[in-house]
Amino acid sequence: MDQRKFYLISPNYAEAGTLETLPATPGLRVIKNDSLERSNIRFSSDDLICITSEASIEVVKERIDDPAKRNAINMLKDKYQFREILREIYPAYTFKKLSLGEIASLNVASKSILKPSKGCFGTAVKTITAESDMTEIVKEIKRELKINSNVLSGEVLSEDEFILEDYIEGEEYAVDMFYDPFGEPHIVNIYHHPMPKNEAYLHMIYYTSKEVFHSIYEQAMGFFKKLNALLKIKNFTMHSEFRYCEKTLVPVEINCMRFGGMGLGNMVYNALGLNPYESFRTGQSPEWSNIWDKKANADSIYAYFIAYNGTHIDKTRQKPNIEKLKKEFTEILHETIFDYQNQLAFAVFCLKETPENLKRLLTIEFKDYFEEI
Repeated sequence: MDQRKFYLISPNYAEAGTLETLPATPGLRVIKNDSLERSNIRFSSDDLICITSEASIEVVKERIDDPAKRNAINMLKDKYQFREILREIYPAYTFKKLSLGEIASLNVASKSILKPSKGCFGTAVKTITAESDMTEIVKEIKRELKINSNVLSGEVLSEDEFILEDYIEGEEYAVDMFYDPFGEPHIVNIYHHPMPKNEAYLHMIYYTSKEVFHSIYEQAMGFFKKLNALLKIKNFTMHSEFRYCEKTLVPVEINCMRFGGMGLGNMVYNALGLNPYESFRTGQSPEWSNIWDKKANADSIYAYFIAYNGTHIDKTRQKPNIEKLKKEFTEILHETIFDYQNQLAFAVFCLKETPENLKRLLTIEFKDYFEEI
């Protein structure tokens, strides 16, 4: 009998999505941060522990007895340390730390990325050039930090420590994966992340298809093998973001101990019937060749769509018109509605889409889907 613990830890108050779309998984126990804090639970190197949000990482780390896992968490969650450990693999990549107060006087010679050392949901991430108005950039950063710090704690979102790094050209991809009991990598989903017209809706659409999957699968597996030669971890999940340009895959950041946030990691279940948590439990990769080759609609595009609260709306006077938004989709495979008053978005959808409609969805302005209460 398998004696390993199998937990999914969730903060008491955090972004919605993962639990609401979670597939039924035998043996998986969902527990809140406060319940874990009151318990005497400890996690061994063999236990299977996932989180739904970065807001659970500290309470979980304190109970992990495996030093390799604790070390990996410390290095991966801090974007500066993450770059430090990748110097061996990507020696030409440059980066540095700076404070919020140093940003206004910043001068860059080439296109760069500025972001909090700790963060998620794209909060305060800015692309800057020599022509950027840094005074305005600081105002935007402070505005985003003020809004999202109400939802994200200081352990998840750093408000004064930033990293400036080279801009990595190319299309953005994300990969959900885990290391098994032998430290071998297994991929449970690959998504393409196209950029929306309104950058405020950064994570609006992720999608997968047979073409998307096969475009970076081999390179991603190669990277995860090299990474674990440094980390030496096992029984560990990760959501990783990459840029892909001229057939070269470069990592942007890694979120440890979880699959894609806000339910993105569950898209593969609603789209293809695959449960990523069950794959993690069994330590087996999905049979991807059979999935894409034998699925009748293997050429289809499966998209995860986050319906943001519109920019410049008044939550006290406006509410989302969900039925109006749903008319924009080709086929809805799954939908979950949120309390928009207390979340950064009002719904998530798993869709089956056409290439043409997917491009059109990227131009959506969500304030057009809010109405007077």
